[in-house]
Parts: sequence; structure tokens; C-alpha cells
Amino acid sequence: MQGIKNLTEGSIKRQLFNLALPIMGTSFIQIAYSITDMAWVGRLGSEAVAAIGAVGILTWITTSIAYLNKVGSEVSVGQSIGAGNLKDARRFASHNLTISLLLSLYWGLLLFIFASPVIAIYKLDAQIATKAMEYLRIVATGFPFIFLSASFTGIHNAAGQSKIPFYISGTGLLLNMLLDPLFIFGFNMGTAGAAWATWLSQATVCGLFVYQLKYRSNLLGVSLFSAG
Repeated sequence: MQGIKNLTEGSIKRQLFNLALPIMGTSFIQIAYSITDMAWVGRLGSEAVAAIGAVGILTWITTSIAYLNKVGSEVSVGQSIGAGNLKDARRFASHNLTISLLLSLYWGLLLFIFASPVIAIYKLDAQIATKAMEYLRIVATGFPFIFLSASFTGIHNAAGQSKIPFYISGTGLLLNMLLDPLFIFGFNMGTAGAAWATWLSQATVCGLFVYQLKYRSNLLGVSLFSAG
């Protein structure tokens, strides 16, 4: 089957190791995004750290929601592939991407509109709260990239191609490491610079997944974007 790695052939231990190690690495990369932002923002002072930290809890919640849909794609697509039914696998994958997009738009819009009352829960100083709201509204517009990338990761994992999400996510992390100091200090954008660096990095990751599926891997045989 095109674009699918057969995990039933060869050593079971080796196959599981080759599948699981990149998945673990991809999860670490997601954590490293926040660590990178905090490392650079920490140079701006305690107020900037407090602002990013407050929003960080919301981004963790966002990632958790996105991963619910990711697991759904891994299970549904993986079971269909195991049954040798590529038509259902493509249908599940396509529907999962649609659900991810809708969830991200609703959740992102909710946090964007209600950024002020949400941040007010933390009872931060006015200056810190303003920075936190600005940061939250910027990253909220990038939630579709996070949700779609999570679904793309789940689809690749289901097909046994866990190395692809690892490499793509790693590329995004490296880009974030380069953009953070450039935006925060080079362009003097402060905490907003960290938000835009993350936004652009996540957009790049999502774009690389789309390119991979449409022009390189031919995963599941046809384009997932046209599967019904």
C-alpha cells in the first residue's frame, strides 16, 4: 500500500522502537517550543515571563485539545489501514482534518474575543495583563496550524511514518529558535515578537505537512484533501 509502512514484517521489537522513538521525540519538540520562548523572554524581565507564563497554561490546554483529535486520527486511520481498507482510511483522515480545522477556529475565536476576561482570572498587574492579552490574541490566530499539524502527525503515525512528523516538527523548532531572538530583540517586539515567532514556526510546520502529503509521500494513495 502506497505511503504505508508495514509494521507486521521483521522484528517486532525493532519495528516498535522505530515507530515509538520519533513519536517521543516529536512530543519533546512540542515541549521545547515553550522552553525556547521562556528562555528568550526571560531576558526581558519578570513581567514578560509572567505574561508568557499565564498564556502558557492556555496553550497547554489548546495542545491537549488538539491531541484528542490526533489520537482519534491515529486510531481510526490505523484500524482502517490494518483492515486493508484504504478508502475508509482516507475518509477518516479527511474528516479528521476538517474536525481539527473547525475546532481550532471555534477555540481560537473564543480565546481571541474573551482574552480580557480570561486573563483577568490571574489578577495580574495592568501592564502584565496587557502583554498577556496581546500574546494570547496573536497565538490564538495560529491555533489552526497547531490543530492541523497534530492531525497530520496522527495520520502519519497511523501509517507507520512517525519519522516524518519528527523531522517536520524539528524544522519548526529550529525556525522558532532563530526567529525568537530576531523578533524579540532584533525587531524590538518584546513578548509580541515571541508570539509571532511561534506563529510563523507553526505555520511553517503546517505548510510542510501539506507539501509532504500533496507532493511527496502520496500517503494512502491519493490526496487527503479531496477524499470524501
